[in-house]
Amino acid sequence: MKAKRMAYLLLVALILSVSCSRNASSTIPIGEQELPDMVMADALYVLGQPEEKPLSLKAQKITIWSSQRGTMLENVSFERSDEFSGSCTNAVIRSDSRHAVLSGDVLIHQNADDITIMTQSIVWDQDTESFTCDGEVTMQYGQGTTLKALGFYAKFDEGLYEFAQILEGRMSE
Repeated sequence: MKAKRMAYLLLVALILSVSCSRNASSTIPIGEQELPDMVMADALYVLGQPEEKPLSLKAQKITIWSSQRGTMLENVSFERSDEFSGSCTNAVIRSDSRHAVLSGDVLIHQNADDITIMTQSIVWDQDTESFTCDGEVTMQYGQGTTLKALGFYAKFDEGLYEFAQILEGRMSE
């Protein structure tokens, strides 16, 4: 009796496996998804070499891609020796250049001249040691002086600040 029962169960299992199997040549599309090479939490990313005063970026999350996406940082605070410090929501470091695109409530404080820069997106170029912004920038300095401008370029180490168009406020030499 046990042998018949076992044979019956094997026959049912065989029938179910044959009837439920899919054709080996058919595929189930699940979409192509590129996975990052590395994801780190509460980590430090250093852009540049020690002898050139690198930009150090501390992020809540760092995602590194080997593709053209580069490295993505979230909830970032950054500093460059004692020259400047700041924060932003996101940063992207391109793998084909030494540029950091800082975005989302960017706040930069230049220490020597006590200048604060606020914008939504700005690019740090490690090679030229400069900031560039095509959008709107707010700059605060001195005893509460505020300047709003469109287009901005700065080299903090030279004390150079250029604006494409001043929208509000006044510059004096």
